[in-house]
Amino acid sequence: MEPLHAIVLTVGLFVLTFFNPGANLFVVVQTSLASGRRAGALTGLGVALGDTFYSGLGLFGMATLITQCEGLFSIIKIVGGGYLLWFAIKSMKRQPSPQSSALLQPIAAPWHVFLRSGLLTCLSNPQTVLFFISIFSVTLSAATPTWAKLLAWCGIVLSSVIWRLFLSQAFSLPAVRRGYARVQRIASRAIGAVIGVFALKLIYEGVMRR
Repeated sequence: MEPLHAIVLTVGLFVLTFFNPGANLFVVVQTSLASGRRAGALTGLGVALGDTFYSGLGLFGMATLITQCEGLFSIIKIVGGGYLLWFAIKSMKRQPSPQSSALLQPIAAPWHVFLRSGLLTCLSNPQTVLFFISIFSVTLSAATPTWAKLLAWCGIVLSSVIWRLFLSQAFSLPAVRRGYARVQRIASRAIGAVIGVFALKLIYEGVMRR
């Protein structure tokens, strides 16, 4: 496969995953709705940082650090699932504001709180590295030059950042957040329930692998 073709195919397959909803998407959406664009963007950048780490492991042959160590793989699943479960419960218990307009005021918190939330959400699912391995096994080979691998990696990182920033912008628009304010209790519980399902799945898989 030609290097440029391999780069485009690698990034293209990764971009297709954006349309498969998962915990990463729902965390960015929930944070943007509840806390504003800045919080959502920082959370999204945290998710993108996690993608950077896991894609790097898969791309440069370091994935065995996780995938071949059954104990570590299980622990990451259990701990990560526990974090997601905490986030889900927190979302479901969020109390609606007495005045819906109050939701339009961004929540003030240190930037690293939101960045950490996105990063931990992404890292909580170590199977992400297996996904990247599966992509690279199809699009790249031992003959693929290093520069092509680096460009593919940069493409993955850049597309991840752009997508998360788009989500944070779209779901922090005043009209969207006003609509969210009217159904905050139901929406928070629904999103929290979805994230909770992902969390319980991770914990179950982690326990069963031990």
